[in-house]
Amino acid sequence: MLFRGVWCVPALQRMMPPSPNLAPPPSAPDPAVPSAGPAPSSAPLAPARGHHWLQRADLFLGVMVRLYLGLILVFLPWTRLWTFNRFFLYYTPLAHITATGAVRGMVSGLGLLNLWIAISEAVHYREG
Repeated sequence: MLFRGVWCVPALQRMMPPSPNLAPPPSAPDPAVPSAGPAPSSAPLAPARGHHWLQRADLFLGVMVRLYLGLILVFLPWTRLWTFNRFFLYYTPLAHITATGAVRGMVSGLGLLNLWIAISEAVHYREG
């Protein structure tokens, strides 16, 4: 069943009455009333510029998460926690693979890449 342009289940329609329309419907301009100026163009409006704090908070949280994750990935493969991990010890083929220097180096390299991205985003941030 179509209800105000939205498909509705009849049982839900009986349980919940439709909400009132809070905004008046758009009206066509009255041709008898002269307009004060040229007709407004249909160009899209620019986004509100008052939300810089939201962009800054997003940048700050993103940089902090990337920094922490990068530091963990750089140092974790070289600790005892990596060597004596229960998951790695339970699956011995995986333990042999993760104990190699190449795998540890790749994980640390991903951590360094994460640190680089975080610092780059923090340095190259521009308002707007």
